[in-house]
Amino acid sequence: MKICKFTIKTASESLKLITVASLCAFCILVSGHYYRIKNYAKTLSETLNIVVFFDKNSVDDTVISREIEATGLVSVKEYVNAVEAYSKAVERNPFLKDISVPDAAKSVQAYVLVTPKSIPYENFLSKMKNVLERISGIDEVVFDMTVFKHYTEIENLLSFCRKIFFVFAVIIFILFVFKCIFFVLEQELDTRKIVANIFSYLLSSMSGFLILWTICICARYPLLIDKVAIFSIVPFIAVLGAVLD
Repeated sequence: MKICKFTIKTASESLKLITVASLCAFCILVSGHYYRIKNYAKTLSETLNIVVFFDKNSVDDTVISREIEATGLVSVKEYVNAVEAYSKAVERNPFLKDISVPDAAKSVQAYVLVTPKSIPYENFLSKMKNVLERISGIDEVVFDMTVFKHYTEIENLLSFCRKIFFVFAVIIFILFVFKCIFFVLEQELDTRKIVANIFSYLLSSMSGFLILWTICICARYPLLIDKVAIFSIVPFIAVLGAVLD
């Protein structure tokens, strides 16, 4: 009978450790996916260019660029005068090299590439366009709405993930505080057992990460997650195991 109880207890403890290791591996894998999306959003943000074309009759493009900056909505990334704009058009269309037109550069508008200073929601884009087009010397504001909407969706997803993690962390912290209070109120408090449990959960959590890391290396799957996140998740899962014990 004692052997049966010992076997059941051992199996139960082993199952807890395996669960903690699996949970840690899962959380790190999810975090890696989060950082993958975050890196994609960063790369995509570099393509969020808004082209502001100047009027061909504008006198001073520098003054117009300063007025664009003064709106506080966008930052001027690059200024391209009419000659440079024509040269870039020729590079994109080699056919233009064979056409000789006097003062051809004057037919092309100078422009600036600007980037939004905040997440470009749809109402922001319409507001920005209206403000910029009211500036004297600006002819047209052009941007790809599809790309901006896609970027906004990704940023909303990342923001939602951060909120979920924060709420989850707060709940675990509250449960941990109550757990500590219950331990203090117990008449017979086995400190060594508590420390041993936390240490075993910590080792189990680390083992889950190492197993996942090894599998990713063997499968040649890049685990995109920084060291700070790893050293935060491992003890966090260990505390979660201790709280739910």
